[in-house]
Formats: sequence, structure tokens, C-alpha cells
Amino acid sequence: MRSRLAIAAITATVLLLAACTAQKEYAYLKDVPRGEALPISQSYKPTLATGDRLAIMVYSQTPEATIALNSSNAAIHKRYSEKNLSKGYLVGSDGKIVLPQLGEMQAAGLTTDSLARVIASRLVEAGIVRDAKVAVAINNFTVVVVGEVATPNEVHSPGQRLTILEALAACGDITADGVPSNTVVVRTTEQGRTIDTVDLTSRTLLDSPYYYLRQNDIVFVPPTEKKRKKAYRDEDWPTYMNLGLQSVRFAYTTIYRWFFQPNVRRALNESNR
Repeated sequence: MRSRLAIAAITATVLLLAACTAQKEYAYLKDVPRGEALPISQSYKPTLATGDRLAIMVYSQTPEATIALNSSNAAIHKRYSEKNLSKGYLVGSDGKIVLPQLGEMQAAGLTTDSLARVIASRLVEAGIVRDAKVAVAINNFTVVVVGEVATPNEVHSPGQRLTILEALAACGDITADGVPSNTVVVRTTEQGRTIDTVDLTSRTLLDSPYYYLRQNDIVFVPPTEKKRKKAYRDEDWPTYMNLGLQSVRFAYTTIYRWFFQPNVRRALNESNR
């Protein structure tokens, strides 16, 4: 009786340690000290790029002076609804936007705050709106999360400040078949496309340029080696089954003809002579 209890206790301990090990393996930021204030090395300001749709709102003590600029825009409190993702001022392939009364203006490469200051300055200089206050936001701020997450999806960010952890949470988090320590981020900039990996389990994530996502980023959570092998077997099992059946059929036919059809065996022996 005592031996059985001892075996049961040892088994329970082993299972508990295994469970703790698995949990630690999938933990985010597992090497970050708890309760310690860490310096913020990454700040985020949305940088505009070609293809962005901008909501530009101009405010003034005389609202009638802003009608021409604001009328072609989606209302700022509605700009994140699905139907308004395609509205606003388009940043063209040349990196410029076209504003009423101001004409073409460079936007790509600027932050939203920088562009807002430039627009306000030009409105004041031109005497169009003498007390202009401008707010700029990206209508179509979207990232894509795919791979081993509960619900792969596009994530629209109303705040335009989206961390990679927030994007994963919006898709139901990483599944048990995902590898958080080797998460891939594909980013498109004016200089080209970059592909890099991020370790979500390490404190280095907090200093990574991918901690804050940018519009049009693609996040891919790769599967574990076990999941890849299983998927490979699942895809190829019909081929293996077919080969196995053909081998069995060939062996059966050969054995049957050799042992149960003497005429065939005799003919084969004579031909070999």
C-alpha cells in the first residue's frame, strides 16, 4: 500500500514539474524582473507611408474657414469603422497628398504629428485659417496576424499605437502549437521590405523595433517542430497508404502464383534453365 502511494506521489510530482516547464516555455517576457521599473527605450510615433488613408481635421475659432478641408474627410469619431477605412486623404505613390486650397504636400516619411504641424503652418502662412489647429490620424491602420494563433485575422487599431502583444491578444493569443520565441515580423517601409524574428519570451522584446507594430506589418507565429512533422504526415499519409496497398498486393500475388499455381512455377523454373 505504501509503495503504491509513493509511486503515485512521484508520478504526480513529475507531471507537475512537466506542466510547470511547459508553462515557462510559453511564458511571455519570462526573464523580465518582476516589480522592477524598466527604462522605456522604444517610443512610437506613426510614420506615414504610401497607401495610407489620412483623416485630417482642422480646428479653428471660425469653423466656416475649415469646411473645405474637412468636408472631404470622414468624421474623426467615425474614421475606424469598416466602411470608412477607404476614406480620407490618400498618400499617393509619390508620397504626397493633395489638400484643398493648399495643393500637393509631402506626407510619406513624416510622422502624423509632423504633418499636422506642417499643414497648420501653411494654413496660417497662406491666411486661410489664421488660428489653425490640425489633427492627423491614419484611417487604415491595419496589421495582419497569421500562423499558430487562435484566430488569424486583420487587426485594425483605432489608437494607432499597437504592440505586438496587443495584436496577438486580438487574435486569441498563440496556441500551444506556436513558437513565441521565433515569431516573424514582415515590415514594409519606403526603403523596402524587411523580415526579422522576435523573441516574445525575452526582455529583449521591450527594446525591439517590432514591439510597436506599424501599419501593414505582418506577424507570423511559426508552428513547433512536432506540429510541422504531424502536418507532413497528415498530408502524405494517402501516398504512404497507396504504396503500402500496392506492396501488399504485389506480395500476395507473387506468393499466390508461386505456391498455389504449380504450372506458373514450373514455367518459371524451365525458363530459368
